[in-house]
Amino acid sequence: MKNVKNISLLNIVLFVFGFNLFSSCSPSGAKTDPNARPKVDSVRSAQFFKQIDGPAKAHRCDSVFHWKVAKQHFNGAVLVGQYGQVIYKNTSGYADFENGHAINNHTSFQLASVSKQFTAVAILMLHEKKMLSLDDDVKKFYPDFPYNGITIRLLLSHRSGMPNYLNFAYAYWKNKSELMSNQELVQMMIQNHPTRAALPDTHFEYCNTNYAILAAIVEKVSGLTFAAFMQRNIFEPLQMKDAFVYSPEAMAKHPNTAIGYTPHARRGNFEFTDGVAGDKGLYCSIEDMWKWDCAMYNYQLISRETTELAYTPYSHEKRGMKNYGFGWRMIVYSPQQKAVYHNGWWHQFNNAYFRGLNDRTTIIVLGNTSNFSNYQIQPFLDALSGARRGGAGVDAQDEEDLDK
Repeated sequence: MKNVKNISLLNIVLFVFGFNLFSSCSPSGAKTDPNARPKVDSVRSAQFFKQIDGPAKAHRCDSVFHWKVAKQHFNGAVLVGQYGQVIYKNTSGYADFENGHAINNHTSFQLASVSKQFTAVAILMLHEKKMLSLDDDVKKFYPDFPYNGITIRLLLSHRSGMPNYLNFAYAYWKNKSELMSNQELVQMMIQNHPTRAALPDTHFEYCNTNYAILAAIVEKVSGLTFAAFMQRNIFEPLQMKDAFVYSPEAMAKHPNTAIGYTPHARRGNFEFTDGVAGDKGLYCSIEDMWKWDCAMYNYQLISRETTELAYTPYSHEKRGMKNYGFGWRMIVYSPQQKAVYHNGWWHQFNNAYFRGLNDRTTIIVLGNTSNFSNYQIQPFLDALSGARRGGAGVDAQDEEDLDK
């Protein structure tokens, strides 16, 4: 599960396939914020896209997309939008190589670390309902938890100092053919006291255990499994019909799901840690990611004020423009200009999700063959801005996100 690096944002716009009918954000059900930016009426799409030079941008980005397929062997789905409208989307390759099932707009991909923002929103929804506080200690939910001073806020911002369960679980989990749950992970930590990586709130250290514990807390507080909470409170209200949390049963109910492949087209293997969700484990299509994106821009799930909490930098010891909020990485160019993003890497899936908040730019790249070039979105940004840089782009991965 990984994240983008060295992305320039000034005057960025977006891309997505061709010159089809454009779709727009249309809230259904959940809450809206009266202070949200006005949405573009889809009836006036043609005038809107002419004004922002949408067809020309789509044409340039289509060239980049086909270059990416030809030269970087991209296998997956891409979508780009701006101001609540899709400008370009396209798919390439196969969800299932053995059976020749082509990827389409409703193919579900393992989101890997992109799952973390969903977990953060689940926690923030419970926070808004006053079912928990961001400053609650984990011991409130698990009195025998072996570490002191670990709050929900520290888990959300990767400042807890927790050890990475993807390392210690292999020593403690006996039956490797049986999936381990979030609750079983917490009990493993209670029983075995794995050595912490750092003291709490001393520095930022990206760690999947943080979001696995957060998903366990969602279960404790709501009385639902994490999968059921996400289905009832996020997927169904947003009509995300291709989205689910991994389990063998859920996979069987969603046959249009991509399989992860190595560069040599060998299937990736599932393992016992796939039973743990929140840090990874959510599956989603490009269409459903767009619904999620619109919901975040339109404050359908959490308020503007709570959303700003998620977009606030919390790692002040880190110098430079890059930082981490609640489930989001960010690039802060100025107090008025910010981008949030997250990459994902797990079981041969490589994903990039980038959002320029000032002009509601969205770039989504979902891929199911092990391919780190999926994170290189700079060529698309150059194409959208009219730059003539060429080449494979300048993006890179964040070292601390090298998840096992």
